[in-house]
Amino acid sequence: MTYQPAFPAALQPAALTLLEAMAASELAPPHQGFQVSVQGELLSAPARLYCSPGDLRALIEQATGDRRTLALCLGTRHWNGYVREECLRRFIATDCSWTAPFVVQLLGEYVIEIVELIAATAPQATLQNLAAFARENPKFMALTRQRATSYWDCYFRRHFRSLQTYPAITTLNAIDAWAQAA
Repeated sequence: MTYQPAFPAALQPAALTLLEAMAASELAPPHQGFQVSVQGELLSAPARLYCSPGDLRALIEQATGDRRTLALCLGTRHWNGYVREECLRRFIATDCSWTAPFVVQLLGEYVIEIVELIAATAPQATLQNLAAFARENPKFMALTRQRATSYWDCYFRRHFRSLQTYPAITTLNAIDAWAQAA
């Protein structure tokens, strides 16, 4: 299915401009990714972006404030795992509610370096945003947990002998604990 962008009202104009700029160097059009609620508003992200890494980096560097953070969040949907990790590193400590779905989505993906980065660097402020997001999106959290479990079982079982020691699961457990405590 073709991607239908939707972002909270305050971000929608910037998101559409960024996505249009990325489309100029796209190798393939994006497909529909995840849809979640952020403080009662729909956020729909692409499954993957197939734009040039150089063009994406240029867009990020030209942007400022929330627009830059949004460009970095969209960068976590890039086809290249190194680009996804680079973008995540630059916004993971950002205290914005709408960054949470981009972080959580990565916990359900297969790049262990990204999962370990999230597990190691999710600061308390970010954890609070992640917990609020979890309370609002229980089905998305359950799906992310299922994906993380599947990747652990297929690829990481030998390195992490117990599912409960797999960084994606420990982070999801921490998010759930914060969500229940609030």
